[in-house]
Amino acid sequence: MDVAHAICDVLERAGVKRVYGIIGTSIVDFVDALYDYKQSIRYISCRHEQVSASMADAEGRLTGLPGVALVHAAPGTLNAAIGVANAYKDGSPMVVISGGAKRRLYGKNTMLEVDQQAVMKPITMAAFRIDKPAGVQSAIAKAISIAVRECGPVYVEVAEDLWIEDSEKEEIVIDTGKPKAKDSEVEKVAEMLRESKRPLILAGMGINCSEGSRLLTEFAERCRIPVATTGNGRGAIDEEHELCLGRAGFGGGSLHADNAVLHSDFLLCLGCQLSDVTTYGYNWMPEGKIVAVTLDSEAGSKIPYTLLSYSDAVDFLKKLASKIDDYRAPEEWLGEIETWRKSWVEMLKWAADEKYEGFANPSLFFKKLNEVLPSNAVVAAGQGMHVLYAQAFLKTRRPRSYIAATNHGAMGFGFPAAMAASLLGYTGIAVVGDGEFMMTVQDLETAVREKIPVKVVVVNDNSYRVLYFRQKLQKGGRIYGTLHSNPDFARLAEIFGAEGVTVSSDSEAEEAIKAMLQSEKPFVLDLRISPDSFAPFNAEASVRM
Repeated sequence: MDVAHAICDVLERAGVKRVYGIIGTSIVDFVDALYDYKQSIRYISCRHEQVSASMADAEGRLTGLPGVALVHAAPGTLNAAIGVANAYKDGSPMVVISGGAKRRLYGKNTMLEVDQQAVMKPITMAAFRIDKPAGVQSAIAKAISIAVRECGPVYVEVAEDLWIEDSEKEEIVIDTGKPKAKDSEVEKVAEMLRESKRPLILAGMGINCSEGSRLLTEFAERCRIPVATTGNGRGAIDEEHELCLGRAGFGGGSLHADNAVLHSDFLLCLGCQLSDVTTYGYNWMPEGKIVAVTLDSEAGSKIPYTLLSYSDAVDFLKKLASKIDDYRAPEEWLGEIETWRKSWVEMLKWAADEKYEGFANPSLFFKKLNEVLPSNAVVAAGQGMHVLYAQAFLKTRRPRSYIAATNHGAMGFGFPAAMAASLLGYTGIAVVGDGEFMMTVQDLETAVREKIPVKVVVVNDNSYRVLYFRQKLQKGGRIYGTLHSNPDFARLAEIFGAEGVTVSSDSEAEEAIKAMLQSEKPFVLDLRISPDSFAPFNAEASVRM
């Protein structure tokens, strides 16, 4: 076999079902090889590399196994960088395969050449170039292993003239084993917990899986410990559970989750670290001891932890649960949290009851959507004020059923991620702003061509609203560069061959939601709202930030 087929063979043996990409001269031979693997690996041809990278990222988040993106040399690699950085910041397993300059031209600054290694090294767990046929399969197996073991993207560049050279089939080992917790660390954490009067668990991506969710829920119930989540931890515990406080932190934190973080005397971060997002730029720091159980090797350089365990959070929680048998969090602490929760519920009610002349109320819309959200739904979001509605009103009931570009702050993730979720058999629902959707709207063609029944809710306020609000409040109303016009998104969807509907009043919401969820085609719901509509958020913490 040649190098291209050798790589396809490894992907097949590793269980890869899809490759997302855009063809180019530097990878045409690899796409040709994928033709021979049609029965086991589906090639999804996209219209922009950010989309292909985001779809691969989403698959990694949803399955725990690396999604695979294929990109052309130089321009294609640069286009994919935003999606790769999302995966890196959020700890999502992913393998990016790109073409590269021919070996005899490498380093000569030729056409379609940039220093791709220099671009990718800061935003991946590993980045390397394959420029000889020997050991190709071992190299790909290593990339997959690193992506899973270290929870992040890995970049592999293949010289353009290498694909068709002869290679050999190898015995490969894919090592996905994650470091285990030390007994001494677990014992120290158990001792701190027993002494705690205001304990809180912060659940992140590393505990957000079926087994982790089961262990976390059982442990929280047994010890009566409240649980908040990071943006990537939503679903680690059912958000309808009495002990779940919802998401904490900038861009969607609830009042009770944020206040519980701030006033806790013992914060146990499981499968996450205490990031700038969770702490509003490190301006909303807990009062007591902080423990982090994470695989992020950078965690210790950010804040001083009471204890930091570089280990698998699921394994850590198993061991911790075996050492705690009679601890219960004080009822006074739970009662204090309940007071904050009531204030948050009142804020949500006020937001949903508002009326906007000539526009729909987005809070009410998402409240209604939550009431009929399918049990297999995966909600995907990028960045912008629109995500606050999804954070506040859409309840995440199971692991990894809400995914977003949380820690990079990039727009453009929501729509591609929802497409990937749909391909995996979920009801993929993208929650995007109009500004964000216009960055990836071209891939409606991909959704139609590939028959992906993705649902897209465009929260359309004709603005970059986060910055519009800042200009109104902080710049004395000097509005500049934040208001714009949009096409008719419902009509645009129809032009692409999808379906669409416009909602510009509250009375239209229920029928539109029903039509969207019942459609078997890609569907765009254009939710037209006032740029001055209220999105619930923690104002005090945000001002500190």
